[in-house]
Amino acid sequence: MYTIEYHGRNYQCRADETILDAMLRQGVDFPFSCRKGSCHACVHVAEKGRLSADAQKGLDDHKKGEGCFLPCLCRPVDDMVIVPRRKTGASHTAPAAPASDHRFRSPDPEMWQALGEGSVLSAVLTDFYTRVYNDQRLAPFFHGVTRQRAIEKQFLFMRQKFTGEKVYFGDRPRNAHHWMVISNELFDYRESIMVDCLRRHGLPEHLVERWRDLENSFRSDIVKDEPWKRRIGDIELPVAGFDEITLDVGALCDSCGQEIDAGVTARYHLRLGTLYCPDCMDAAVA
Repeated sequence: MYTIEYHGRNYQCRADETILDAMLRQGVDFPFSCRKGSCHACVHVAEKGRLSADAQKGLDDHKKGEGCFLPCLCRPVDDMVIVPRRKTGASHTAPAAPASDHRFRSPDPEMWQALGEGSVLSAVLTDFYTRVYNDQRLAPFFHGVTRQRAIEKQFLFMRQKFTGEKVYFGDRPRNAHHWMVISNELFDYRESIMVDCLRRHGLPEHLVERWRDLENSFRSDIVKDEPWKRRIGDIELPVAGFDEITLDVGALCDSCGQEIDAGVTARYHLRLGTLYCPDCMDAAVA
């Protein structure tokens, strides 16, 4: 067990959990998004204490020199004092890339025909999501979502765009990606994989460019420096924070795994839904 000092308060971190998991377990409103080191939303600075080998994975030399590390990857090897990294310079969020001469249209009969009226689209998406789910940078954003479910939702979204049929009833891109901290560079990286899949399945180049224009029209709804609240009409739902619930039936603590009996009050994270028993809730040391 290690002690992590944060904002003048001490928190206990078990040897088998990351600092991010320890903070969430103890009810700290701590910044994060992917929880696997891809987005860098949780970057903090270690003012005291040694860093584990994986704590700085993927950070550039400048950030490493500042003592920056990723709490979502860091399992402590020492007591630590950590502070938020001070943001400097321009945001990495940028306006959408300018459209090319191959502007997308909706509906788009030519595109739908080239996609085999769905058969080629299905093959493209299967190829694409197979690669995404095996990609260390992109896979964390699909935690808890099966590959087949991701394919089905994207198929219906694209079918509606290309045919005009009302077949997609899921979230719009802004809500679907509201919690994901995605940079322009990561957006472009994901796009490069999609473009490669489209070309591999024989989509003509002018239609590849039209597909890219469609995806880039959503860039401003996806690229951001911190999570956004999810909107339903005029209501904004929280993206972070905790609430408490008195259980009607027993459950298991998502942190320590012990049983939580019916009638016990437990804490849960509003976005993740992770449940914490009273022992884990009370682990913070004043």
